[in-house]
Amino acid sequence: MKCNTQKRRTYTVLSIAVAVIVSCQADTYTDEELRHDVLKFLTTRCCGRVEARRVLTKEVHFGGDTNRLARILAECAQTNDERVVESALDQLEKYGTSEQLPFLYSCATNPLVGDMAVKTVLRIEGVTSNSVALAGDYFAIMNPPPPGATQTRDDVCIKLVDAAWDASVPVATREYALSAAYAFASNINQCHQWLDAAFMRHDDSYQYSCRRLSVFRAALLRGVNQYSRSYVTNAINELVAYPEANLPD
Repeated sequence: MKCNTQKRRTYTVLSIAVAVIVSCQADTYTDEELRHDVLKFLTTRCCGRVEARRVLTKEVHFGGDTNRLARILAECAQTNDERVVESALDQLEKYGTSEQLPFLYSCATNPLVGDMAVKTVLRIEGVTSNSVALAGDYFAIMNPPPPGATQTRDDVCIKLVDAAWDASVPVATREYALSAAYAFASNINQCHQWLDAAFMRHDDSYQYSCRRLSVFRAALLRGVNQYSRSYVTNAINELVAYPEANLPD
């Protein structure tokens, strides 16, 4: 019995010693070494499910300091290599901190990574007058969108709507965010069904409202793609038959 107890104590001591050594090694890992490992992660591509399962924090030695990791990611993103920029911003969505906000704000009007920059700002800062204005700047430079970016814009606006309904957001700021989202839905959006669902998910009064009717009428007048036309038209017909005069604001 004493022998087993002694073995357990020895194992515990060794485990602690190994942990201390690993910690010391991480602490002495230089920024240049970390930058090298981060760039290797950003530029190495695997196939299929292997790529999807990769986790940056499991492949680089960052000593548990996510602030440092985020700083290195932001530094890596300031390059002319589009692949590195896009990959770095993708990781900053997960690990970015308030320290990177000025950099993220500067990226919002970059068609390549603007969506990731705005979503990261919303995660870090939440919905504020500044982050709502930033989303508006992003929508403006993405209209018309680059090829394949139609759904990307919609995703950013859905993120804005979801974040606006956080309990910590003041009512006035929420109204500002929703006003920006309604403007996007009326004047820019082409993927109406998903954004419409986001509005209704948070606001029970929206489904049968003058706001929704106004958004869809403006969208139809502007022109919607073939995939959204029937959805928009059916929604308008349903709202007009409510009858329209009885719809609340």
